[in-house]
Amino acid sequence: MESMASNLFLWSSYLLCFCLRNNADAGNIFIQPPSIAKNSRMAAMEKIAMIMADAGHNITYLAHTEYKVPDDFATAGIHVMKYQYPNDKVMYVPPDDMVQEYISMSIIDEMKAFMERGSVTEAYISNNMENLYTTELITRLKETEFDLSIFDSIDFVLGTLMKTYLDAPTVLWSNAGFEFHCADWLVPLSLSSVPNIFTGYSNEMTVMERMYNVYYYINEQYYMRDWIEMKEHYHEVYATKIGLNYTKGKYLFDADLLFVQSNFAYYYPRPLLPNVIPVLGLKDRKANPLVSPFKEFVDGAEHGFIILTFGSMPTGMDAMRREVFASVFAKLKQRVIWRYGGPTPKTLGNNTMVVKWIPQNDLLSHRNLRVFMTHCGASGSAEAVYNGVPVIGIPLFYDQRQHCGILTHRHKMGRVVIFDEVNTELLSDALDDVLKNPVYKQNALKAQALARDQPMSASQTIKYWAEYVMKHNGADHLKSVPTRELNFFQYYLLDIIFSILGFAVLVIVMFMSMIRKCFSRNKPKGNNDLTDKKVK
Repeated sequence: MESMASNLFLWSSYLLCFCLRNNADAGNIFIQPPSIAKNSRMAAMEKIAMIMADAGHNITYLAHTEYKVPDDFATAGIHVMKYQYPNDKVMYVPPDDMVQEYISMSIIDEMKAFMERGSVTEAYISNNMENLYTTELITRLKETEFDLSIFDSIDFVLGTLMKTYLDAPTVLWSNAGFEFHCADWLVPLSLSSVPNIFTGYSNEMTVMERMYNVYYYINEQYYMRDWIEMKEHYHEVYATKIGLNYTKGKYLFDADLLFVQSNFAYYYPRPLLPNVIPVLGLKDRKANPLVSPFKEFVDGAEHGFIILTFGSMPTGMDAMRREVFASVFAKLKQRVIWRYGGPTPKTLGNNTMVVKWIPQNDLLSHRNLRVFMTHCGASGSAEAVYNGVPVIGIPLFYDQRQHCGILTHRHKMGRVVIFDEVNTELLSDALDDVLKNPVYKQNALKAQALARDQPMSASQTIKYWAEYVMKHNGADHLKSVPTRELNFFQYYLLDIIFSILGFAVLVIVMFMSMIRKCFSRNKPKGNNDLTDKKVK
């Protein structure tokens, strides 16, 4: 009995030491999602918060009052702090007509609209900064002494000021892949082989595509000046309010490490610096069991089922297009799950389930799924590859064209349908092809095998590198100073090339001058005297 008591004491002591050790290793992590709209960027930050909470760290998650806290945050012990969302005039979910405007724009107009200092953006930023930086909440955050802060790379106004205020090592998340505003982080583009994210080009571009690629890049950099000006304006206004000395930043968003939602089994090969870490999709968890009504609907699909979703985009569409989709679906023998929130189409068939939300990853892993019809957002595209499903890509704008190109051109796992060109014949043809041609499924499974065959899972990668930055109090040793500090002429050695050309021209000029002098010395002095003598 005495021996058992002794052993129990030893085991209890061991467990206590183990728990204390784990608690001692836990870091204080601050996470701020971008909150200008409810979309996949916010969902990605939620997953990162869960990954780090599951690793035993103390997570403080800052959001506004419109944000709905996920149920599993409480179980994971994630502490959510909220500030007041601006007001009713500042939209949280963009309306359908705004999305339709973007769809109808040219790429250049889209860039301009995306980056210009519009009234909505100004109202959102000014109200959010006022509501956050003038409350006692900001003081409480500073007192926590965080070991790491995590932001979305697009949160370049609120996020960068918060990063400076907290003065903690910082990690960024680039949700759409290799996004244009992360240019300070990436090896400067080789425009001949790295397509602009606004386009659907592959890395094998024609002469005209390469010409347009350069054209889009120049316009992109030109319009980004609005973002830089906006950031500097608000930092100058609010820095002093929170006790910071305003200094103009060199970069749009500086940090220690950048996670990019991508990997090279998925994306086209391109050079990267060591502080840029590709992580595809954060999808390394097993699918959850489906619940009613989805379970009964897909389990009973004798000929399989199809998913149509435009992700977190508004799900209404104009009358013509919704009737096209509904009528084509009604003629299929497959069942259809359509994530849609607009008016009920008149031609909706009995085989179609219309819902406002779907458990997307769980449905994509189901054995009866035949086709995934998607707008090709970054997260949805990653899920399609991770689950190895054939797709019909219907890109709307921005990065969706590029992800659609990756799925359909690089991996050849589906077809493209242009949203503005949708009609009954085009949609029926695409569905018939993808449903009947087994090559798309074979290619999807090949892409799945490549994407999953990684040294670490997405969760492990996020955890390792976040803890690495905490452990070493930053990661300056991974940054390349020359790629960020050298100007265009220096980076591409144009100063050296011009110097060599100038020297070569100088040598040639000197050589030609010497030749002329040599010939002028050997030249006869003329025959005027002889002529004169003959005349005489």
